Amino acid sequence: MSAPVGPTGCMATPTETKRRPFALGVSYGFSDTRLVFIDAGRYRFRQSAYTLSLVGALERGLVLGAAVGPHMGGRVNGLRGAPADSWEIRPGVVWSLTVARRYFGTKPELPYLLVVGTVSGSSAATQRESDGERVGLHALDVKGDVSVGWTLGDAWSPYVAVRGFGGPVFWRQGDQRVIGGDLYHVSVAAGFNLAIGDRAAIYFDGAFVGMRGLSGGASLRF
Repeated sequence: MSAPVGPTGCMATPTETKRRPFALGVSYGFSDTRLVFIDAGRYRFRQSAYTLSLVGALERGLVLGAAVGPHMGGRVNGLRGAPADSWEIRPGVVWSLTVARRYFGTKPELPYLLVVGTVSGSSAATQRESDGERVGLHALDVKGDVSVGWTLGDAWSPYVAVRGFGGPVFWRQGDQRVIGGDLYHVSVAAGFNLAIGDRAAIYFDGAFVGMRGLSGGASLRF
């Protein structure tokens, strides 16, 4: 449930990794998902975050990355089996560690396959509207991402992706500590990476089945 961090932003195309193997990026993401808490019902979470990331392309298509940034907050609404109340998510912090490997696609006529594994987390607080009660909200998430795309003109790389994810979310309802997780553990997304010259790149990603979200960002290679 950790706030969105760009899934494949700054993942360089094959020709980019030969020129400059590292990329420093900034991104923004928004997610809209449902969480289910044990004995506490179902909730809708909407939240956003900015991140600063560093990505390095190693030998044989292996890519390592790390990101950290401010959780910009959001909103929680009680749904089925939950109190008919709303909560404000206060600002906090998000982070992620990523390992990826790119297969195929070394020639323009061949599509590429990108496999990404991510461990991420977030820490923030929620404030209930009805009485102002403020409690901590902490999440851990493990995600696997398989993307298939095509690099066109040595610059534009559109893709489609299937993602599986899950992890605990720790919250409090009154005097009760509750543990929850995502109602949806799979999402389908589409997006693109676009190289601008030999140093810069931008990306956009939209998840529209399962957990919904949008993210985008820019990077500089060196």
